[in-house]
Amino acid sequence: MSASPDAISPTDAAAPYSTPLASLTRAIGAMGRAESQDAVIETLRSTARSLVGCEGIAIIRREGDLCHYVEEDAIGPLWKGHQFPMSACISGWAMLNRRTVVIPDISKDERIPFELYADTFVKAVAMAPVKAADPIGAIGAYWSHTYTPAQWELDVLEALAEAAATAMDKASAIRELSKALETPAEAGADTEESLARDIAKVECIAAVPTILDVVLQMTGMGFAAVARVTEDRWITCRSLDHVGFGLKPGDELPVQSTLCDEIRGHREVIVFDDATVDPVYRDHHTPRIYGLRSYISVPIILANGQFFGTLCVIDPNPAKVKNPLVINTFKLFADLIGQHLDADDRLKATRSELEREKEISELREQFIAVLGHDLRNPIAAVDAGTSRLLKEGWTERSPLVLKLMKSSISRMVGLVDNVMDLARARMGGGISLEIGNHDAAVILGHVIDEIRLAHPGRIIEADFRLPESVSVDPLRLAQMFSNLVANAVTHGVESEPVRVVGAVSKGQFEIAISNGGTPISPEVLGRLFQPFRRGDLRPSMQGLGLGLYIAAEIAKAHKGKISVRSDEAETCFTFSMPVENRDLI
Repeated sequence: MSASPDAISPTDAAAPYSTPLASLTRAIGAMGRAESQDAVIETLRSTARSLVGCEGIAIIRREGDLCHYVEEDAIGPLWKGHQFPMSACISGWAMLNRRTVVIPDISKDERIPFELYADTFVKAVAMAPVKAADPIGAIGAYWSHTYTPAQWELDVLEALAEAAATAMDKASAIRELSKALETPAEAGADTEESLARDIAKVECIAAVPTILDVVLQMTGMGFAAVARVTEDRWITCRSLDHVGFGLKPGDELPVQSTLCDEIRGHREVIVFDDATVDPVYRDHHTPRIYGLRSYISVPIILANGQFFGTLCVIDPNPAKVKNPLVINTFKLFADLIGQHLDADDRLKATRSELEREKEISELREQFIAVLGHDLRNPIAAVDAGTSRLLKEGWTERSPLVLKLMKSSISRMVGLVDNVMDLARARMGGGISLEIGNHDAAVILGHVIDEIRLAHPGRIIEADFRLPESVSVDPLRLAQMFSNLVANAVTHGVESEPVRVVGAVSKGQFEIAISNGGTPISPEVLGRLFQPFRRGDLRPSMQGLGLGLYIAAEIAKAHKGKISVRSDEAETCFTFSMPVENRDLI
């Protein structure tokens, strides 16, 4: 301790003792790194008393015309959680006058409300405003004996206040920046749908009716509720009404008319036994509007720090609720409700994650099994060709070997391209397009020519009645069409032609590819467009089974779809997408 029980003059106090500079530097540094005002306040609470060398520290936040004592560290209780008019306390004086005030003996200073100090240890006080130019709060240092603090003690107190001001400004900036960077889903979190889900969550907590019943029995009051409170909404989630207040789940109050709106800001308990005599709330608008005399409300905070709402109880008559037993019980119940809400969110998130992991695991297994099988043959062909060239040198057969090796490499490139398209579709939110106005008939004609060249024995009949310009991605359209036509060539009977018809009708751009052959079974139809699912599972089939999946994803990217019809007469795949008049030139 830095002083004796007797009053000490400034000269005596300027003795050898001083706070370690390193400790002060660490405290200021910790506040500088804090990313929230709560973190700044906690740093002050845990360091200021030892740095100043006093017996008590209080941290006060300015809230309009009120001084809210939000935190303290002292040898005895001070005023944590209480609010006082700025004109009625020394912290308000320091903020209104924008300067540090020192009171060596509280019994001799008319600025001290003696009735508030009567039950405390305090005999001397120094109070420094936080952000003196435009005060947002104050830090008070208290001693249990009459005492005039040394200049170094005041310097430390003011240094902490100045550091706190800077840190709180930074925390406010971080908070505002975070709001600006919110995603649209986050920014619109308080939609009717999300609020309805919140009400349903509370209604599903079996303990809430019991909690409401217990708090009414404990306090003797008449109305209890769990409320969802946002920046602009106060909504009843669950209530128990013995006095006819009239609020049921889903009912609302104007949030600015409630005390819960203030609790959302400072996240502290508000409680009074009788509003008509309470020094803070006797002139407050909320008791007057709703005819309240007694009131207690505690914040419900989720594990991620989000403010959910309040557990509140009201009554038109006075009640004995402003005591530690009642307040701590309410806090316990509010924590319990918050934990239930968190558990519900965690359970849903866990289920969703499990489903996602199951899907990824299945996809991974299929990918490894199929890719391992399908890449083995072309890799083996390239390896065999390389070995032959190394062994035999250049011979008459070398051009043929190189041609086969090139074909195998092309096939591997195709497999890799398909896998990359799969990754883009699954992980990147869909296949990206480069849309432009193009002649679709020319694009489709080139694809048919390539497939005819690769399959000279197959007949492909094409009939295109298309406009000269349609808005598409030409490369992706060609890729999708190639997959569909190649599928028809592979699965159709060789004795019947593959027929392709393209037209625009009733605002729809359509391409139909049909072939004869064995119809596709209903079971296979149901999984035809899934990745790694081949139409038939013959061992001789080549490819990853990604062709139809990627074709469907390309169709989706064009805001279209692929449908399939299969019977004894034919199997027909039809791609359709909407077109606007401006697409047709």
